[in-house]
Amino acid sequence: MAIVIGAATQVSFGNACVVSANWGANPNVQRLYCIGEWAPRESMTFEKPVETISFTIYSPGPSYDVSPTESCTDANTISASISPAACGGNFDSLSGNWFVTSYSFTKDDPLMPGQESWSMQRWVQGGNNTPLPSYVLRGISEGQGTDNAGITFVGSTTSSFTGNVSAGGLGKAESIEMGVVSNVGGGTTQQGETGQGSVSMPYTPMWL
Repeated sequence: MAIVIGAATQVSFGNACVVSANWGANPNVQRLYCIGEWAPRESMTFEKPVETISFTIYSPGPSYDVSPTESCTDANTISASISPAACGGNFDSLSGNWFVTSYSFTKDDPLMPGQESWSMQRWVQGGNNTPLPSYVLRGISEGQGTDNAGITFVGSTTSSFTGNVSAGGLGKAESIEMGVVSNVGGGTTQQGETGQGSVSMPYTPMWL
């Protein structure tokens, strides 16, 4: 276990003011077993490792095109990095280009800036000579949000609404659009406004 000092940790995500950061790596080990053997064969153990990084930032964040890939080419990526200042352990920096897997926006206080949460992932070289994917394709991204959530819809959308109020108090009501998304990032910073939204992006790694 290590202690990470936030004020000494360096992050880069465009010009964003980062509030919190999470990062990690998962080897995604797949062990194959044979009848009559209690242990997996080492030669039949494979990895599909991924690295992940996520930031919560104050709006407005960067802009990211989430249109689906329409040919055998990698989906577009976004640059991000973190260099943790750790006490009690050594942790490598993570930097480079990432596929955005989800985006969300929330602004509950009309006077405070909104916050955007960005989750990102990439595939890396695996053990046992597991190669990198030949391509990483993105499918159709769908989401929902208010009109100030930094979410751009394409085509027709459907509408819903939410509301709440309590006795002797004040509540709020919001109209929410749902549909196919083409771009995310840049939620409102306008005082007097609130909003919410979320988008999920599906990916398919392909080994050819």
